Amino acid sequence: MFTWAEENKFMTIAFSFLFVLLLWFFTFYQGITTAIDVWSISERFTHCFFVIPCAFYFIYQKRNILQQQPIIPNFWLLIPLMGLLILQTFGSIGNIQLFMHIASFASLPLLIWLMIGNKAASVIAFPLYFMLFSIPFGEALIPFLQDLTTDIAVPLLNMTGVPIYRNGLYLDIPEGQFLVAEACSGISFLIASVVFGHVYAYISFQRFYKQLTFVGISIIVPILANAIRVYGIVLTGHLSDMKYAAGADHIIYGGVFYGIIIFLLIVIGERFRDKKIHLTSFEGVITKGNVSFKSCLTVLVSVLFLFVAQFYWLLSIENNSVNLIRNDKQFKLSTLPLLAKEKTLTAWQPSFKHATYIQQGYLQNNEVQQSHSIEFFIATYADADGELISTQNRLYSAERWVLLEDTIIHISKEFSVVLTKLISPIGKIRYIAHWYELGGMNFTNKIKMKLLQTYNLLMKNQQIGRLVSFSIENSTETKKTKHDLLVFIERYDEAMNNKLNL
Repeated sequence: MFTWAEENKFMTIAFSFLFVLLLWFFTFYQGITTAIDVWSISERFTHCFFVIPCAFYFIYQKRNILQQQPIIPNFWLLIPLMGLLILQTFGSIGNIQLFMHIASFASLPLLIWLMIGNKAASVIAFPLYFMLFSIPFGEALIPFLQDLTTDIAVPLLNMTGVPIYRNGLYLDIPEGQFLVAEACSGISFLIASVVFGHVYAYISFQRFYKQLTFVGISIIVPILANAIRVYGIVLTGHLSDMKYAAGADHIIYGGVFYGIIIFLLIVIGERFRDKKIHLTSFEGVITKGNVSFKSCLTVLVSVLFLFVAQFYWLLSIENNSVNLIRNDKQFKLSTLPLLAKEKTLTAWQPSFKHATYIQQGYLQNNEVQQSHSIEFFIATYADADGELISTQNRLYSAERWVLLEDTIIHISKEFSVVLTKLISPIGKIRYIAHWYELGGMNFTNKIKMKLLQTYNLLMKNQQIGRLVSFSIENSTETKKTKHDLLVFIERYDEAMNNKLNL
């Protein structure tokens, strides 16, 4: 039974929490809804639907201990909260979903910590930390995991006597060819395994070093397991003359294999887990403290002020956005050192959605054979309707080409390009030199470009953004192919410098 004071304390906390929770939802509505869209679309992040409910359940298990803690708000946390509100505004204006997701799901545990103070927050430290797993993040690791998986699988195949030739992410054996595609990177299982590892470590171990060790195991095991899975698929294809593991059946084998690995993780954990942990128990000196209504009111007013200020700042930026005049905003093809002929590209199929202008075709070049002609693709964004830097935009078709490497090439002191090397399933090599332009400046880093664009929007100074790319293809790997493209880029840089000097 609660005493009157304890009941009053509980009601004060509950009301304050519900009010702040509503403020959080309406302030970070865009970040929350876009995150839910990602959870719904991508199987990699389906588990995120359960993260917040699980975190609150873990908090509920600690309710008896929390009731014994003094509730002293930590007003210093208003400073990082302001930073997250700025990050939310930045992400909203630039449509940078990662920023919005980080701000949304980092602010929730921060608000709880702000309200209840350090001592009470230390009791529920893991549930507050666990809320961060709602952020749909990890897909940027896919290229790294593809390379790592291939690096581990190829030596294993060599050790077992399978004749294999590696061409980037393509694995050629006498019986056929395999591609270590995004689905083979193991990112889905790695993300799920890391979440599982944290939960299992929390409920099974009391000592921090044991928890940290098991989390480390939950990271290493799926990476090694995925490499072994790829090794097993290629080996099965070799031994069965591609009758098995060449189609959709290898996905089934992978699912069964992953189930076995999860089982092994549980077996390892059960072998070293601590004795039964009573999550609602509490050892030590109990300090009872009353909740100050004045403190709660101060927290609510402070948070409300910050959220309202952020709302009006965002509203003022959106209402004063500047639309550029579209006249004469196309890239002038006449400035190119070679004669340009516009034509739809079908070989490498770049795709930049909602661009104001798309210019594509090939360049007439008497110095290079026709089969090695240089192609161009230029996407210009001259208004606020489309995004130059977006995950929906593609420099090439991922279904027809596999990335081998990206290299930054310094053409001159002030001009650099990204040189992308691709390979097709039939062994064709393609080089693409590209860069971004904004306000008279060139960029090879998409992140810097996106941040500058967003900053310009915040300062109500919208500028034209543009992707410029040139490409050349050859049926085989030759140094001349790369050389011809770089020579053209050098001529382009010289031509632009001459026009600027005039």
